[in-house]
Amino acid sequence: MDGADPSELARRDDLIRRQMAERTERQGWVHHVVDGDTGEVLTTPLDRPLAPLSRAERLARLGHGFPLPGPWGPVYKLTARSPYQAAPLNWLAQYNVTMSLSDAQDYIGWSFPQDYQATSDPPGFSAHFGEPPSQRCVLTFVFAASAWDGAVGHISFVGTVNAEIPIAGGWANHTVDISTVTSSAGVHTWALLRPGLHTVDFKSITLQAERVILDPTIG
Repeated sequence: MDGADPSELARRDDLIRRQMAERTERQGWVHHVVDGDTGEVLTTPLDRPLAPLSRAERLARLGHGFPLPGPWGPVYKLTARSPYQAAPLNWLAQYNVTMSLSDAQDYIGWSFPQDYQATSDPPGFSAHFGEPPSQRCVLTFVFAASAWDGAVGHISFVGTVNAEIPIAGGWANHTVDISTVTSSAGVHTWALLRPGLHTVDFKSITLQAERVILDPTIG
């Protein structure tokens, strides 16, 4: 099979970069907080990037006693360019990716036609954290996404945590914080991309332990 025309590849890459630049001119921000025990989702549109204090306050509404911003416990992060860690064993896998740029960008992307229908093997990704902290943790997904006009798409998280994240409207940066209790079997999750979505650019998944508050009278 003949390779793709280099000039055509260059034109395609230029088009993708232009589209990405145009999106950043009209982007929004959305914060989703999920109770991993019940699947309840609290979605808050924002007019500016997510800030640590308001993020902590929304997590605290779940009733699990999250403290205000400060030092957390162990933090494990996986991205498109860093999808594997040997010790402890953490990994990220991708399915049916539309584009993964080869230059400075660190994300993987999907683009869907307006008539995209659900399948038994949907696109998305999965991640595994082999030795999570043995306490309540926050599993955080960072991505940008848009839905087709008049549609509400969803990203379904299944596995250790189960939740349906609604995606509506134009291009926006989304942060999904899922509060969950881990187990010795590890944390494993699948993210399944559903009809109604137009584009999704996945950036990172992070598992971090809730901050441990030490008694100041001890020591």
